[in-house]
Amino acid sequence: MHVTETMIRPETGQRLFVRFCHASGGPSHRTLLLLHGACEHGERYLNFARWMTQRRWNVVLPDLRGHGRSGGIRTFVRDFSEYVDDVETVRTHLKLAPEQTALFGHSMGGLVAVRHTQRFIGRFSSVALSSPLLALKVPIPVAKVAVGRMVSLVAPQIRFKTEVDPHHATRNPDAREFRLNDPLGVRSVTAGWYFSMKRALRQAWSEAANFTQPVLIMQAGQDKIVDPEAPVRWLQRVSSSDVRFHRRDEDYHELLNEPGWEETAHLLTEWLTRRLEAPAIVPFANAA
Repeated sequence: MHVTETMIRPETGQRLFVRFCHASGGPSHRTLLLLHGACEHGERYLNFARWMTQRRWNVVLPDLRGHGRSGGIRTFVRDFSEYVDDVETVRTHLKLAPEQTALFGHSMGGLVAVRHTQRFIGRFSSVALSSPLLALKVPIPVAKVAVGRMVSLVAPQIRFKTEVDPHHATRNPDAREFRLNDPLGVRSVTAGWYFSMKRALRQAWSEAANFTQPVLIMQAGQDKIVDPEAPVRWLQRVSSSDVRFHRRDEDYHELLNEPGWEETAHLLTEWLTRRLEAPAIVPFANAA
């Protein structure tokens, strides 16, 4: 797999590190922009990107601000719309045509994808979500939330250890080991991040009718991090006429790391390919 790396330096906003995974066999018209979850980064999806490039897809793996090699304070935003702006910065910088590009988000990246699609209608041909953050399942102590709310008003960059247990993320021991020893990983979030995330959740639900793009949600049935029932309720509110929900009953949160992840990848690839128009092949945009 041929990967090009670059740093996008917008006039405003944070520097964004982006990986370009080029389709095998030459230029392709199909591109997938993939958004990672909280406390991780795009490099964790290189294995899946290899799967997609072998099937003639380009894959774009940005690190959202405050994650991986991108700029910004680790897991901190003043408002979740900053992540949405990051997605639009990457999309416009690479000149990704909507009819040739699909959007995919996992967990927090799923919430970012939802908010981007609600705010920027028609920027992608279709949207796929993996265990999206539409409601939390992991319990947060009431006292911790109360303290976080107070400090978020005066010191929003104060950090709190995440309540996510790595053993709840995936049954794959190699993936857990990578997460635990990842030098670019983060194991805490800021008070500002947490309450901006909660606001974004409310907006994702209140503006669900603004979601009109074709959407596939793949949900882990044994999810202990996000609420596995939330996507069904949310899909009932969207305006899209092309909706599919697929539940993996035995899987944990990180579907693309689970045993049998190839089945999930195959479903995703087939669904996306059927919904992407196929104009004349053009070279993959090079931001370097």
